[in-house]
Amino acid sequence: MTVAVFSRIPVRIHLTNVAGAGASQLLQSLLPALERDPSVVVERIELPDRGKLAAYRSSNASTVTEVYRRRLPNALSRMLECTWLASRFDGNSPLLVLGDLPLRCRGPQTVFLQQSNLLKPVRTDWRPGRLKYALGRAIFRWNLGLVHSFIVQTDVMRDALERSYPGVAGRVHVIAQPVPSWLLHSGLKRRARVHPTGQGLNLIYPAAGYPHKNHALLSRLDPQAGWPVERLTLTLDAPAHPAPQLSWVHCSGFLSPQAMIEAYSQVDALLFLSRDESYGFPLVEAMFVGLPIVCPDLPYARTLCGDRAIYFDPEQPESLRQALRTLQSRLDEGWWPDWRDRLAGVPPDWETVARRMLAVACDNRGNAPMTP
Repeated sequence: MTVAVFSRIPVRIHLTNVAGAGASQLLQSLLPALERDPSVVVERIELPDRGKLAAYRSSNASTVTEVYRRRLPNALSRMLECTWLASRFDGNSPLLVLGDLPLRCRGPQTVFLQQSNLLKPVRTDWRPGRLKYALGRAIFRWNLGLVHSFIVQTDVMRDALERSYPGVAGRVHVIAQPVPSWLLHSGLKRRARVHPTGQGLNLIYPAAGYPHKNHALLSRLDPQAGWPVERLTLTLDAPAHPAPQLSWVHCSGFLSPQAMIEAYSQVDALLFLSRDESYGFPLVEAMFVGLPIVCPDLPYARTLCGDRAIYFDPEQPESLRQALRTLQSRLDEGWWPDWRDRLAGVPPDWETVARRMLAVACDNRGNAPMTP
């Protein structure tokens, strides 16, 4: 009798550039699932030197984890790591890069791309705070020929990536992600409003203070315009308050997973202001919980929310006011959204995401090695 023996494929994971709160939460769900996948053995994980992931410890005793120390300014250090110093990441086993920028190294490389700032803009913004994005696009363009496959989260991001860099066409795979593990297993499901009919709206906007998150729109709101809002919670620190003229806007600072679960259990809806997203995790979180959503009428939001969300023009305060008044009117009439059809295309768990990502990365083993 012949017994088939399946050997686990060795893979490497690189995430030295993942330090932001949102991306770190994603990887806190994804990394353990990647390590648990029975088809692979994770040989090595390259970690950032800051943020929560710097302290990540593998569940596998044979996996080497190493923190990549950056001793120069972050932008300069990252440029060197991705280019002239990238040979330290040479290897024959599949390399899954989770930090957006390809590495100029030898071996089968797959890049998970979340940063929409790496797409070519209509015109280059040379302001000091935006130069790092121009540098990132230059590195991306130089190294993209060394990447066998790219992974993005939506069809919109895939199409935009292929328009920006036509040479990647045919190499881009779409793999959506579910909500973070802390929410996936929370058991929280909303089916109605908590607060009495006729009361002002209780909203939350969970986002960091990056310019594209569009908190600046709040600074343009007229406090005398009759806003149907009792409270809007922003997950910003108090010194970053974008609209002191609005008494109903409150800054909570960063909220822990448990605090976010509590907030989602009480608010009337998610308000999302962002002008640009590669995915939009808070939108997926709100749909998963069952909350109404008020968000910009932009392709990234339409792709996720379809016709169930209430949309507004992210540049027009009056458009936002009308959207909030629409939400208030619908809630007063007993309306509540049903997101089941929109969630049908979202993977049920992180094990499914890990399996799909690893299938893409490991499929590159048979390709001719790409070398700088």
